[in-house]
Amino acid sequence: MGQNQYLIIGGSGEAGQSAIQAIRTTDPNAFIITSTTTNEPVSNANLTLFGKRAEPGLTNSILDDFGKHGRPKQIKALIYTPALGEVGFPIEESTNEQIKSTLGICLDPMVRLETVFGPEMTIAYSAFYWLSHTLAFYGSMGIAKYKADLWAFENPSKRRIVRAGTFFSKSVRGISIVLQRTMKKTNHPDLLKLKTKFESSNEKFMDFFLSYAWEHEKESFQSQFNTPYRPTVREDLTRGLTKALETKSPIVTVLGGWTWEELEMPKLPNWFQQF
Repeated sequence: MGQNQYLIIGGSGEAGQSAIQAIRTTDPNAFIITSTTTNEPVSNANLTLFGKRAEPGLTNSILDDFGKHGRPKQIKALIYTPALGEVGFPIEESTNEQIKSTLGICLDPMVRLETVFGPEMTIAYSAFYWLSHTLAFYGSMGIAKYKADLWAFENPSKRRIVRAGTFFSKSVRGISIVLQRTMKKTNHPDLLKLKTKFESSNEKFMDFFLSYAWEHEKESFQSQFNTPYRPTVREDLTRGLTKALETKSPIVTVLGGWTWEELEMPKLPNWFQQF
């Protein structure tokens, strides 16, 4: 039996590490290649490609490294984790320039990698970008997640989305820092509500921000489940990717201990269609 090869873009973060764990469980003989922006080897990977950033030249850089290390171009699955864009303002207010910049990190390099490597499966990560609190501050990241959903439904036999609840990560920490600055000069009613709640919370903003997101997730989904809500952790991401590798559904959602599959786009405000 041949050895399956997997490529993970961004293996050192929470999503990347959870992906490695899922692959090790489902395919113990796998050869895992992962990229990182750092010069530190990624834990539990077979091969780390160093200094790789999500940008237009990413595919050629990875192809060069595949050649240098004598690796075949065939990969079982491509897992793409980068999530970086302009946030701290309502999604609806995203400009074309902001959207282009965010897609240049969060989506375009993945599509290029998919085209060049032709994996059996390509998997990206998403969020609940249409909930009231995320609509108010997710900025152009919300458009990137929307576009990723559309991308998955274009070819559901070979594309998957793992939609996950809010979990602590470098990306979430970055969002919280930007959002804290934005709140000081906003007139948006939802952001003003968030600001008022924070000022009366006596918490550090990072702790408050996570609790605020978890509260909205619980309010939105608890009625659909008999088990109580809990925040999402790395093990839940591992469960989500494991399911995505096995299922025929284009979207696998993990929210704490809850798991479900989605066969159609979420119900979104009509203005998303303008983007």
